[in-house]
Amino acid sequence: MDDIIVKMDIRGFLRFSKLAIREMKLDKMVGEPLKIQGPTAEGPYAEVEVDPVGKRIAFTVVRDPSPTSFRFITGLGGSKSKFLYLKGALNAINERVATGIYSIKREGHRYIYTSKLANESQKGPWIPIACRNSVGNITMVSIDCRGNLIFDSKCKEALNTKENKTMIADYDRKKKIFTLTFSKDEGFINVRTIASHANASFMGTLSSHGIPLPPKSYRTECRIRGKKATFTVEPLWELRQKKG
Repeated sequence: MDDIIVKMDIRGFLRFSKLAIREMKLDKMVGEPLKIQGPTAEGPYAEVEVDPVGKRIAFTVVRDPSPTSFRFITGLGGSKSKFLYLKGALNAINERVATGIYSIKREGHRYIYTSKLANESQKGPWIPIACRNSVGNITMVSIDCRGNLIFDSKCKEALNTKENKTMIADYDRKKKIFTLTFSKDEGFINVRTIASHANASFMGTLSSHGIPLPPKSYRTECRIRGKKATFTVEPLWELRQKKG
């Protein structure tokens, strides 16, 4: 396959033309619409990795989303183009957004963008990065390095945190899963809601169960049923074992 020609705009979106879409078979990678909460989303999606040493970004096209997936966005006004937001990935390789035409290469399942400032003799390992805004209506939570528990906008809306301002956290040590029960005023942990997300101080809760804080933001899928939300912290335990 020849190199794929794409364009980058000032916002950090890669634009895939109708020709690129056909060459990459993006139109064949549309899965079933997801109808969990909010608008449906059909994809396709991309798993994104970065190589800061080699100043490279790779993405793998997938039909079905995971908690880390990015979504290809269809252009407005009847446009046949698709867009993939890579500003976060550019930041991860210390690269500024630079508008213009670029060529991406295919290596196995990966499509690879390489900075014009890259040294071809220097390459590092691929590091996965997660989309900050969940796709496919997947509800997500994050724990930052200060112990703040952050609920994305879909979590916030599903749990109605503006009204249910408190929660109780139960922890299953064997399964390494937290179950949060939300209520108006019966919980022990206060939840703060703003326009984009909701958050709560969770450092004391983590500490009481011997769970270490992540060195960088930890993000995972959150399953919601009614006023209950569950998520795993198993990767944080794995981090503790590595340190030990």
